[in-house]
This record gives sequence, structure tokens and C-alpha cells, in this order.
Amino acid sequence: MVDYRKFDVIETDSEDEIDPSSHSPKKVYPASAPRAPEQTVEPMTKKSKEGRIKFEHEGRTIYEWEQSMSEVNIYILPPPGISSKMFDISISHRHLKVGLKGAPPFIDEDTGGAVIPDDSLWTLIDGELNINLQKMNKAEAWDCALVGQNGSKLDAFTKEETRKKLMLERFQEEHPGFDFSGAEFNGQVPDAREFMGGVKHF
Repeated sequence: MVDYRKFDVIETDSEDEIDPSSHSPKKVYPASAPRAPEQTVEPMTKKSKEGRIKFEHEGRTIYEWEQSMSEVNIYILPPPGISSKMFDISISHRHLKVGLKGAPPFIDEDTGGAVIPDDSLWTLIDGELNINLQKMNKAEAWDCALVGQNGSKLDAFTKEETRKKLMLERFQEEHPGFDFSGAEFNGQVPDAREFMGGVKHF
């Protein structure tokens, strides 16, 4: 990585000798007013046209992801010509590695929550890699698919949207005879995993 700090101060040498007497006294200017501390603005979560959450780096989409009560799906578009036999993918309890055989992984990160490795899987269909992670803690809302990536966490608005989505999924699962698609919440959306004694496991 280039250290740009070294360009902050550039020293220049001159062969001409400067006669101090030839210069007028330096003017003293009043100090400028102190700057107000900059406020940090939380980056907005970017989404694809399918509604998936996008993680970008230097303007390039690295992966997209979405979640439900029971699973997290990560979507990656590999270069053309890459077949499923060329991938080397490892899914563990709290870690994901994605790469090509014989090369270092290009994704080597902890997952946003605990995973059931034996129930998780990956597929390559129509040139899109789909990594399906089964949640260890059902109805747990993940703030990110993979940790350790700057800017990958959900913003406050998207977090609330996710909590609502999971809560409605839970209502629908526990009361299949009702339609909760148009339901609204008054105030903060409760935690789908903890609400009313906790989520049921089927």
C-alpha cells in the first residue's frame, strides 16, 4: 500500500543563497478560527435491482447478499470461463473462504453470525456463484454477511427494514393461515429472535 503521508511535506533545495537583509520583515496574520469537528456520516447501504445488499470496494461489486430467518445467501459473479470444479470453498462455524484451487483465497473472512456448516452449501448456476449459509441462531439479524470489510455493515434504516422482514417471516411461519405481508409496526420493530418468549424451532 502506498503511504501518501510522505507527500504531505516536500522539501526543496536551492543553490541560490538568500540574503536575509534583502527581505522585508514577515507579516503576521491573525490565526484562523478553529475548525468545528467533522461529523461522521454513516454510509447508506447500497442495494442491487433485485434488492440484494451490495458490498463494493473501489467502485467494484465484490459480492451481494440477502438474509431470511434461517439463512444468508451470498452472490458472486466470477470471471467468465470459471467452472465449479475450479473453486475451493470452505464453510466453517464462523468463517468463509472462497478461492480457486492452487491459489490464495480472494475471500477469507469471518461470517456475520454463527453458521451450521453441514447444512450450508454452494452452487454455480448461469455463471453466478451462490453461497448458502444456514444460520445457527434462527431469526438472528446479521448486520453484515462477512466481517472485517469497511462499509459492509447495514445502515440504521436497512437494519430496521431487516428486523421488520424477519419479524413478518416469523409471524407467517407461526400463523400460516394469516397474511402478514401488509402488516406495519408502531414504533421500533422487536427482535424476531427474542420477541414473545423467543423464536420456535421446527
